[in-house]
Amino acid sequence: MSQNIYDRPDFFAAYSETIDRSGHKDLDKDLLWKRLRTLLPPSLAGLRVLDVGCGSGWFARWAVTHGGAASVTALDISTNMITKARALNRDLDPALAAKIDYRIADLDGSAHDLGEGYDLAFSSLVLHYIAALRPLVEAVHGALRPGALFVVNLEHPVYTAPRRPRVVEDAEGERSWNLGAYHEEGERVVDWLAPGLRKQHRTLQGYLDIFMGAGFELARLVELLPTEEELAAGEFDEEELLRPLFLMMGLKKRLE
Repeated sequence: MSQNIYDRPDFFAAYSETIDRSGHKDLDKDLLWKRLRTLLPPSLAGLRVLDVGCGSGWFARWAVTHGGAASVTALDISTNMITKARALNRDLDPALAAKIDYRIADLDGSAHDLGEGYDLAFSSLVLHYIAALRPLVEAVHGALRPGALFVVNLEHPVYTAPRRPRVVEDAEGERSWNLGAYHEEGERVVDWLAPGLRKQHRTLQGYLDIFMGAGFELARLVELLPTEEELAAGEFDEEELLRPLFLMMGLKKRLE
């Protein structure tokens, strides 16, 4: 069963205050979203969408309000997150809100009934928490129609690799990311927003083996690296310049 840390009061409060994208009035100014948007189809009009680990529903709401999606099935293990997502839906036009079906689901279980015939699947900052990732990816693959996209965003393997993630400085004062134990896949326990957060480290090869083994093709890969304009505007902090924080992939279900 997945770690359900978002139902811990201390973690949920910290996340809601500092990280949650549901409060963003203009997603287009979000550095991560600007990259993710390029992996999605130009229009979601008429598409059936599966949101894998929806959190407070920010993407599901965008998909129906701005993307034109016909429907979104949005899954998350956290009761707190699903409750918040449903509450935020009250701000939508009722006809749009009705297009989103929020469901509590353990994505780290061995059995997944996700339905079928989806035109697009989306998962942001979820898969690096999943220990039993292969069965979930296979289930998403089975839920998509041939040729459909699975857009994934996860913590970069360079970021998840260290058992003690930190910036180190050598005798000459040069700073670098402590990239230790990259080849050793498995659980990492870190303190982020609250103590004892468990995540899974996989190498880039490990992720690709799982995705391609399930029947996906890699259509595109994007790392969160700064542009010259973003550097000039100071939009990346110093630590983010030492290593990429996020890895995004557009995965296509092979045509049968």
